Amino acid sequence: MYQAYLDDQAYNELLNLLNNQHFTEVPGKETDMNFLSDDWWLRDTSVIEHIVPRDGMWEIQLVFAHYLEPLKLIKRAIKRLTCPRRAEMNAWYMRRLAAKDQRGTLKVDIRLFGLCTN
Repeated sequence: MYQAYLDDQAYNELLNLLNNQHFTEVPGKETDMNFLSDDWWLRDTSVIEHIVPRDGMWEIQLVFAHYLEPLKLIKRAIKRLTCPRRAEMNAWYMRRLAAKDQRGTLKVDIRLFGLCTN
C-alpha cells in the first residue's frame, strides 16, 4: 500500500485553506434542492422504450423525455427478461401504462436537439 506524507509547510497550507473555506463558503438555500421535487415537466413527457442486452438477459428501460426540451430526460431500468419477444411485448405495455398521453401523440422531434450533420 502506498503511503503519502505531507511536510510541515504543506500541512500548514492545507489547514489554512480549510480554515479559509469556512469563511468563504456560503450555505445553500432550499431552492438549490428544488430539482429533486420539481417534476412538473413529467406531465408532458414522451415515453420511449429501450431494450438492451444485459448479463445474458434483455433489460427494459423507459426513457421519459420532455417533448419540447428533449435534453430534459430521465431513464429508468424497469425489469429484465430472458426472451427478446417477451421483452418487446412487456416494454410496449409498460410504455403505454407509463405515458400520461395514452394515444402516444407526444413525440420528441430530433430537430429540437440542434444537431449539426456536417
